[in-house]
Amino acid sequence: MKLILQLLMTSLTFLAGITIVSGLGPGSVVINEVELNPQGEASEWVELYNSGDDSVNIGRWSVSIVDTLPSSGKWMGVIPIPRDASIQAGGFYVVEGDDRWVHGNNGTVFLRTDSWAEVDKTPPLSDEEGNDFSWSRYPNGLDTDRRSDWVFIKSTPGAENSLRLVSGP
Repeated sequence: MKLILQLLMTSLTFLAGITIVSGLGPGSVVINEVELNPQGEASEWVELYNSGDDSVNIGRWSVSIVDTLPSSGKWMGVIPIPRDASIQAGGFYVVEGDDRWVHGNNGTVFLRTDSWAEVDKTPPLSDEEGNDFSWSRYPNGLDTDRRSDWVFIKSTPGAENSLRLVSGP
């Protein structure tokens, strides 16, 4: 009986350690802003945000945009993240898609580790405007897994999302 209790306590301690370590890793990085239909000839882009207290190595992770096309079924564009990439605590990291991609102005965005484990995903998003507005978590990093985490506001790639109105020159 004593041996069983020791094994149980060891297992619980081990699992708690895994939970704590994983909380410092991928769980603190979220998809924070998405531009699916930029102005002109610019490429789509996705901003990641580290809401944790420590730097996170995101090397070899990837961002995928998945769109359902009426004529040809599913389309997916994958953006690989370089092997030496990391995001500082409270920091941002922006990745850009391929300017040759041809698909609709809709999509669900996935963030995955190098082993293809899902770290985060957006709800289905649509951007028919072709302007300088994007889908953004507000405030930064808000992640309750609800559509209400997202607002369509002025783009701020690599910077804090803001609801402030921008005045002209």
